[in-house]
Amino acid sequence: MQKIVSLALVGALSCANLGIAKELAQMQKQEVVKSGSLGGFKGDSKIFSGEVNVKMLFKSDSYRPFGGALVRFEKGARTAWHTHPAGQTLLVTQGSIYTGTKDGIAQIAKPGDTVLCPPDVEHWHGAGIQEIGEHIAITHEKDGKNVTWLKLLSDEEYQSYVQAAEKQSKE
Repeated sequence: MQKIVSLALVGALSCANLGIAKELAQMQKQEVVKSGSLGGFKGDSKIFSGEVNVKMLFKSDSYRPFGGALVRFEKGARTAWHTHPAGQTLLVTQGSIYTGTKDGIAQIAKPGDTVLCPPDVEHWHGAGIQEIGEHIAITHEKDGKNVTWLKLLSDEEYQSYVQAAEKQSKE
């Protein structure tokens, strides 16, 4: 009798698990986010210098703790100094993306290059003086936060970093 009850219990649990699995599969469907459906915005002068346009590509989710955006910098445009509590990845798509860190390192990334920014590294990025720059930004979240904005990068700082990056790229 105990064997029959055990088998019945195993059967019931298997059916329940199968039902739960089907329910989860229906809840977690692959999704296509249509271009432009999440909107975008012009860069706010409190955190960007020059003309910057941001197009949202996808938002963070319970299974994806990061969001994505296509960011276009016109000539001379750039971010303010900032950090990311969980890091950021930039995939360069057009032009050149210049980036610099507070420790004085300046670099240039071209289409197909990737900029990997670890958590809490104070940095900026943007276009060069003579050309546009565009990248896809994949920004991770930690405790619901993805960026801490700091002060604007001055024109003098920007020009100095751009010159240093161009000099390094020729070496």
